[in-house]
Amino acid sequence: MPPPGTHASPGAHASPGIHASPGIRDYDDDRDELAALKIPTTTVRELRTWGVDAIARATLATLELPHLDGFWVHFDADVLDPTVMPAVDSPDPEGLFPDELLTLLGPLVRSPHCVGLNVTIYDPDLDPDGTAGALLADLVVGAFAES
Repeated sequence: MPPPGTHASPGAHASPGIHASPGIRDYDDDRDELAALKIPTTTVRELRTWGVDAIARATLATLELPHLDGFWVHFDADVLDPTVMPAVDSPDPEGLFPDELLTLLGPLVRSPHCVGLNVTIYDPDLDPDGTAGALLADLVVGAFAES
């Protein structure tokens, strides 16, 4: 299972060894395991320190390689801060805010090398009024829109 976060990983026709995981929490226990597997991670704090746009461009550069047919973007809703996305089973503090996620997702999904996107971890049972689901829909639509 991919780590929490916006996970850009290979699509069906891409090399199975290329992964990136921007948006992981600083305290995530999986960081050591991901490092051992040589899966680069960028924590929320690092995203904010280095700039979300710079990390998005750097991640994209590692995925737009000539020998790859494309890549897949895996977006776990729990990468978002629980103050804006409470409808997840394991809400963790210190997540991304919607504007940060849009800055990260946009360049990835608009790349001609992106072959798909999936959104996971959202739990509609925890969203009785549908506002969290509407936020996710707005984020996906916004990510595909040109800025």
